[in-house]
Amino acid sequence: MAPRRSRPPESDDEELRPNTPSSAAPHDRKRIRRRVNTVEDENESPAEQVSAPRNSRKPQVMRVSDCSSDDDDDPKTGHQPGAIVRVKLTNFVTYTSAEFFPGPNLNMVIGPNGTGKSTLVCAICLGLGWPPSFLGRAKEPAEFVKHGSSEATIEIELQRPLKLNRNIVIKRVIEREGNKSKFFLNGGASSGPAIKLLAGSLNIQIDNLCQFLPQDKVVEFAQMSPIELLTSTQRAVAGSEMIKWHEDLKKLRNHQTDVMTDDRDAREQLTNLENRQAMQHAEVERMRERATVKKRLVGLEKFRPLVHYHKAKENFLVAKQRMADLSEEIKRLRTAAAPVLRSLDAKKDYEVKARAFKAACEKELAASVKDCERKSRVVEERQGAINDLNNEIQAEKKGVPENRAKLQREQMKLQELKRKKAEVPEAFDSRAMNGEIQELRTRLRALDDQKSELESRRTELADRGDRSVRQFQVLKGQLAGLETQVGQQEGKLENLSRDTLKAWKWIQDHRNEFTAHVYGPPIVECSLKDPRMADVVESFLQTSDFKFITVQNKADFALLQRQLFQGLKLHDVSLRECSTDSLEQFRPPLTDEQMERFGLSSWALDHLQGPPTVLAQLCHERALHRCAISSRELSQQQHDEVAKTHIQSYAAGRKTYHFIRRAEYGAAGTSARVQDMRQARMWTEQPVDMGRKAALQRQMSEVKDEHAMFKSESKNIDKELGQVEENRMLVQKEIEAKQEEKAAKQQALSEWNALDPKIQSHEDKIRTLSQALGGVRTRLNELNDRYDAALLDKTEAVLDLIPATRDVKSKTARMLEAEIFYLEAKSDFEVLKAHNDHILRSIGEREAERNTANEIFTEERDRAKNLRTVALQLRAESEKIAEEGDSSLVDLMDHIVQTVKTEENLEAEIDAEKAKLELTEGGNAGIIAEFEERAKTIERLRNKVRAATQRREEFRHAIGEIRGKWEPRLEDIVAKINDAFSDSFARIGCAGQVAVHKASSDNPADCTEEDGGTENGLDFANWAIHISVKFREQEPLSLLDSHRQSGGERAVSTIFYLMALQSLSRAPFRVVDEINQGMDPRNERMVHGRMVDIAADDGGSQYFLITPKLLSGLKYRRGMTVLCIVSGENMPAARERDEAGNWHDGPKVDFRLFVKRAKQMDMGRFAEGRMIDSGVGINGSFDSTGQSTVVGA
Repeated sequence: MAPRRSRPPESDDEELRPNTPSSAAPHDRKRIRRRVNTVEDENESPAEQVSAPRNSRKPQVMRVSDCSSDDDDDPKTGHQPGAIVRVKLTNFVTYTSAEFFPGPNLNMVIGPNGTGKSTLVCAICLGLGWPPSFLGRAKEPAEFVKHGSSEATIEIELQRPLKLNRNIVIKRVIEREGNKSKFFLNGGASSGPAIKLLAGSLNIQIDNLCQFLPQDKVVEFAQMSPIELLTSTQRAVAGSEMIKWHEDLKKLRNHQTDVMTDDRDAREQLTNLENRQAMQHAEVERMRERATVKKRLVGLEKFRPLVHYHKAKENFLVAKQRMADLSEEIKRLRTAAAPVLRSLDAKKDYEVKARAFKAACEKELAASVKDCERKSRVVEERQGAINDLNNEIQAEKKGVPENRAKLQREQMKLQELKRKKAEVPEAFDSRAMNGEIQELRTRLRALDDQKSELESRRTELADRGDRSVRQFQVLKGQLAGLETQVGQQEGKLENLSRDTLKAWKWIQDHRNEFTAHVYGPPIVECSLKDPRMADVVESFLQTSDFKFITVQNKADFALLQRQLFQGLKLHDVSLRECSTDSLEQFRPPLTDEQMERFGLSSWALDHLQGPPTVLAQLCHERALHRCAISSRELSQQQHDEVAKTHIQSYAAGRKTYHFIRRAEYGAAGTSARVQDMRQARMWTEQPVDMGRKAALQRQMSEVKDEHAMFKSESKNIDKELGQVEENRMLVQKEIEAKQEEKAAKQQALSEWNALDPKIQSHEDKIRTLSQALGGVRTRLNELNDRYDAALLDKTEAVLDLIPATRDVKSKTARMLEAEIFYLEAKSDFEVLKAHNDHILRSIGEREAERNTANEIFTEERDRAKNLRTVALQLRAESEKIAEEGDSSLVDLMDHIVQTVKTEENLEAEIDAEKAKLELTEGGNAGIIAEFEERAKTIERLRNKVRAATQRREEFRHAIGEIRGKWEPRLEDIVAKINDAFSDSFARIGCAGQVAVHKASSDNPADCTEEDGGTENGLDFANWAIHISVKFREQEPLSLLDSHRQSGGERAVSTIFYLMALQSLSRAPFRVVDEINQGMDPRNERMVHGRMVDIAADDGGSQYFLITPKLLSGLKYRRGMTVLCIVSGENMPAARERDEAGNWHDGPKVDFRLFVKRAKQMDMGRFAEGRMIDSGVGINGSFDSTGQSTVVGA
């Protein structure tokens, strides 16, 4: 390492540091300079940037799809169009300033952990417009801004297509504040979508794991399902047309499936409905006949008004004739009795006149009586006025002594008030007294505050004392628990989960609230029968299995959830519900003879003791009844035989074997995961922890001393409270005394000020009484005059009343005379009428009969009119129905009018129809409507089946047409991938295969010879790429997944698959970040050599391989570029000042100098298989090409 350069002197002149980021300024206390050197010729400068007008307001959008070329590389640089030529970072993550110049083929980015290798991957993703979510790291772009900086800059230069005359320069500025980003394209403003569109036109797919595989997405790629792998592969190498064909096939297949499902349902429904229609035909004909009878019966009932009209018309004619006959008879009787009737009429006229004269006399008498009563009331009113005046005179005479007495009393009160007014009260300063009271109140508030503070301190001390007592009891219990097994296990539970221990304590204190027994964690409830088996049994369990709490019903489960999570706010608590108290259902899968044959000695469940419910839950969670234990290692044959049984895991020696079974792959789908047996920590017998005991005793002593201190402080506070309360009472008494003094003085002053209005009031009263006594004689003379006038008015009213009484008397005599005349006339008429009563009675009887006949006539006439209206309406309705094609009602109506006519005949017709109806009784009343509706449904279903058949043929034709183009091209692509993939595996002594899995439909309608039978391949949504690998000679090819192969084997398969895509992919570059994690040295060396060969071949695309470690003796070819990232505090400054004080770029790290120095120090030799090399041949020339060189880190 070169010695650290001296720093330039610090300067306070900020203007001498133009355009220098604060984190890279020379006078910063900590400077970090990272410089990336390539092992290629440094004289080869990056492509010139193409500048664009900076005053452009619209975001610049560039599309290169119309100018792309089929030529592979730029003849000047060797980069493919869209490849990364240069990456420049400023204040991005760990970089203050760094610039990368990747090569056109394989680029190995190496450096220690934490130096910023993956930062280059992040920069490529964000710089090309993709969000951080594709990196699996930070969520927001602002989180990638270097700490202490306000913004970060990413500048990426992409190789131009041949039809462009300049490279594409993309720049993204990320602002920390507001989490905003600005994009620039060739110097002009642009936008994120425009940049992504440009990258897409160059076939750059950052969101495709087959092209861009960051470190945090490696596992995601390895766990990608075969279906997802097919989608990603098509995106990477097949182009948009293939992807569209696949999507169209899936959509067409979904539509075809829907049509087939609907068609099958429609055909089944059609067959069912046709069968039901045939079965119900005879019943429908019978019900139709019954419906005709019911219709005629309804019609007969409906047309009853016709026969009623016929009857009403006959009654009307009879009543009309009867009325005419009675009128003729009455006329004859009146002619024979004419003289008698004339005499009666004369007597009747005289009686009427006498009654009228009587009524006139009564009216005149009533008017005279009314006038007399009015005049009598006037006399009474005049007498009342005389009485009132007489009372006033007597009152005036009696009031003189009373007013004189009142005058004397008022004069005495006035003298007393004037005497009090002369006595002026003592003056006092209200403001001064208020100030004194306020000062006392301020002292009282201060004492109250002091009292409250002391009481608060006393309460706090009491609470702390109570807490110390409770803490002492807890510590005492813990100390006692150290000596017991339960206490030791609860101590382990506390170390495992404090929340679970709190929950368990709460359950023990509230057991009466549960409906059934609640079991504690297995670490407390269960134990081992033989402590020596602790390591073995615990190897089958996980940490969470020791701390769950078991309830036996849902009510207790809900109660615990509410109390623990909502009430106690606990989080790290696991609840289970198990209602069984028997282990019968958890029986071992093998008999004792089978166990002996397989070399197994016992089961994990056999070594545990505890409540059956807890053990049953453990079996349900971890299948302890299927976890076997062997006292010795099993042979390979025994292991294979055990794998075929239902045993889940077994322990042998110091290792645990866990079987993973995939039923869909049969016997080949079973693999075993091997783990070293860890030392038991839960069910172990340990001596009392003396350190823990001493610590608990020390804590108890401290808590006890603390409690004594609290009691002492509380007593001191009680004394202070007593003194404060005494002072407070004294101040309170002073305030009350001042307030009483102030109130008394204020009241005296108020009463003295109120004397003036009282004096004025009494003077007014004296004046009024004096005036009243002086005018008594004048008022008496006035009242006497008014009294005399009232007597004269009464006399006039009496004189006016006398004529009125005389008129009443004369009118009464006349009325009596008229009454006599009326009685005589009435008597004469009644006597004559009695002598001729038989004649009058005969005429009256006939007139009554005529009136009755008239009523009957009118009633029958109106009834006939109404029935005629109803009949006409029924006729109109029937004719309207006949116009629609049903004349049965018109015929029935004519039949009733012409033939039936009477009510009796109509009833006979109705009875006959009812008899017919009884003969067809039974059956479903709605069967006809159901039959007709079903017929319509059958016709609709037949049309639907015909249409579905046509649509099925259309879909079959469309699918066949697209599949004929897509499937061959897909098979060709996968065949090429398989060739490259198999070749790569063959070169490392293994085997690999890539094939298209053509998922088929098991629908019988699809399994026809026309569609290809059972191997129809119509389930396009589940077509997949199956990768099969074999890493050991004795094992068969097996599908690659995240369970069967180890991490290193999956990593080898992943990188080989990515390399197999290279010859087909249109991607200008690929990124793989630390794919070699999990590989063993042999696989890593072979994979690296294969990558070098493929990436260095002509036509290979640009590759970025990120790795923190390298093995010795790795293969190297001239086409490679090694990007070495170096960072640290001893790096040269980014900018320096010369002697003249001007800023310029600082020195750069040149790895060629390290190589030269290493050769001078004779460090170029191999030392234990390891060699330091800068990336060029140490023993050869710098311009050498084609030779393989050992490369070290």
